Amino acid sequence: MNKPVRKLFSVEQEEPENNPNQKEMLNRKGEARRVVKRLTTIINEHNQASLSLNVHLAGEKLKIVTNALRDHAKGGTGEIILKGENEILAHCLNRLFEELVEEPSNILYTTSTGADSMRYDAMEPSFWIECLDLLDQSIAGKKTT
Repeated sequence: MNKPVRKLFSVEQEEPENNPNQKEMLNRKGEARRVVKRLTTIINEHNQASLSLNVHLAGEKLKIVTNALRDHAKGGTGEIILKGENEILAHCLNRLFEELVEEPSNILYTTSTGADSMRYDAMEPSFWIECLDLLDQSIAGKKTT
């Protein structure tokens, strides 16, 4: 019995299926905001480190990373694709991708399995994609230079 994926926002691309055995998240939007806040902190740290290399990680540059993360969540390679040959920018984007791609397995949700026991579940790929969509909306709402 598959539960339909509840959308926080519209997604143009096909999404992976949810695990039917995982408990429904009670506060999906709140959890998504929490994840995006965590991702934004990581992005800001990478941006600060990249500034010394004269690279500003914002706007379309971040969209390259979120697109690669989406592709990876759907079973693709998650390759960072750049137009032109800026090795420093490519390095900065790949380092950010490498850190962010680990986040779905680092953010665990608990499910009570008994009076004194809990099960820890990693983030579902479809929810990760929803969080990436929210992150993209957040990035688009900020002014970039």
